[in-house]
Amino acid sequence: MRQVKFLVALVLALALAGVAARAEDRKDSKDNKLTGKWTVTDVNKSGKREEDVKGKTVTITGDTIKCCDKDSKCEMEARYTLDTSSKPYRITMKCTEGEHKGKTLEGIVDMDGDTARICFSKPDEKAPTSTRETKQGQCCITLRRAESR
Repeated sequence: MRQVKFLVALVLALALAGVAARAEDRKDSKDNKLTGKWTVTDVNKSGKREEDVKGKTVTITGDTIKCCDKDSKCEMEARYTLDTSSKPYRITMKCTEGEHKGKTLEGIVDMDGDTARICFSKPDEKAPTSTRETKQGQCCITLRRAESR
């Protein structure tokens, strides 16, 4: 009987811990300053500025990033994790659609009010160290918030 009570208590404790962890996950995604719809204002790849960014958008949820062209066609989609323990933030994107489908991109994120800069390297390369310039094989996207969270 003592073992049964112990097992019941253990199961309840684990269940409560799971509920608390799920609540914390929801809190993290709610507090994620990246969530929302963004307008692309600048793209710099390998040190060269892209000229035609008008109409491009990025939609970010608690765990996905979706980049679309001016016709709302998906150019890239990825599941991501964000580490906000350092500045700039660290981001890891596992691409599910687009040119790098099945690959992992490492990057950094710099937030300043309603502007965000997401800079990343080509697959399997180390993350960039700057959001102000790009080197060969790196891309930096500047975003302006289009809709509030």
